[in-house]
Amino acid sequence: MIELPSWDALPGDADRCLARVDVWAETLRDHPVVAEFSESSARQLSGLRGAELSEALDVFAAGYWNFRGGRERNLAACPEFSTIQAAAIDDAAARLGLMGTLPPRRRKYDAVIMTGGMVRAGIVKPRYARELYDSGVRWKEAVFLGGFRALAGDELTLAPLLGVKGVDEFDSMVAGMRSAFELGDPDTVGSSAGEGVDLAAHATGNSGWREDSWGWNGCTLRVLAAPSSDPLIRRANTVDTYRFWAASAQGIRSVLVMTTPVYVPYQGAGAIEVLGAEFGFSVETVAVSASASDLGEHSQSFLPQHRAQEMRSAVHGMRSLRARITGPASDV
Repeated sequence: MIELPSWDALPGDADRCLARVDVWAETLRDHPVVAEFSESSARQLSGLRGAELSEALDVFAAGYWNFRGGRERNLAACPEFSTIQAAAIDDAAARLGLMGTLPPRRRKYDAVIMTGGMVRAGIVKPRYARELYDSGVRWKEAVFLGGFRALAGDELTLAPLLGVKGVDEFDSMVAGMRSAFELGDPDTVGSSAGEGVDLAAHATGNSGWREDSWGWNGCTLRVLAAPSSDPLIRRANTVDTYRFWAASAQGIRSVLVMTTPVYVPYQGAGAIEVLGAEFGFSVETVAVSASASDLGEHSQSFLPQHRAQEMRSAVHGMRSLRARITGPASDV
């Protein structure tokens, strides 16, 4: 696996990060997986570098690996691949960092951030945070960031089997945090609904936010549903959640982001773009362990179509990060 971009909050970060973004893009450019989907695209990409390559890869990936069409990941189309295509996808995913990472480098962080997702993510990410704590990793606060996305598809069946009593992503994150850290009711609850409003009945929508928090062993545990930056069009995305949390974070310098292995390059790029380049935090992104991800018969199986879809997301995320650290408005 090649070395993924990181941000150390030190001089020279932008240059180091840019170099890794470009190596990542060139690794995909030169991998046989591109030709397996389009030989003409492989020829067109072969001589490109830098911003031109980033843009062309984004166009290619959107054309061949976008199976969602605006739908949630578990509702995406299921394409059929040849045996050779499937093998090429898996090999490229392994080289590009979608199949797992090493454990965290440090033993102490100011903040640990878990990114929201499908209902399983609500359970396995806090489990990994607890694994890290039990192994000696410490933090001031651990924050589970997500939104009010309604559960859909197979999530509706999975939720009660995983102990989730609720109807949306926020409910699954709260259930996972309470289970992993053996928590009761939150110590404090904040919401865009304001005081005196029945939160259970409040229609949060894309513009609402809510935060439940607990004090635990001298640190703070938080579950935060963030508002969308474009609420009339979509729910909050990963970058929205990073920015909403960071805007009010205090005393934070180092951040550990943890996510499902297949999302590491995409969500890691977004974390650097917002938390690193914009807010000046050091940022490290790691994949949730296999042990924390083990839900027995309910475990998630990632197939070539999932990896291809997330390579497409990673390409887009890397392009956005590259533009942030090279653009005329860049101050890094």
